[in-house]
Amino acid sequence: MHTTATPRITARIDQDTQSLLLQAAKLAGITSINSFVVNAAVEKAKEILQAENLIKLNRESSLKLLSALDNPDMENQKLMQAFEEHLGR
Repeated sequence: MHTTATPRITARIDQDTQSLLLQAAKLAGITSINSFVVNAAVEKAKEILQAENLIKLNRESSLKLLSALDNPDMENQKLMQAFEEHLGR
């Protein structure tokens, strides 16, 4: 029988950090420091990825963007040619 190993994360921490993490884990209702750390890391990773993929505009910039989308400039011949080349036509 062949089993696939589950990836692991390990870290050496000092006693104060261990106490801090254990206390926070207990308050969060998590019995394992490892589970607490993984949960916290996953939440932070999602937050970072969301921030990277999210575009925030103020009101003025939002209106400019919507106006540009609703009223595009005339066709740009060089842009159209590049698009056609991209499509392989």
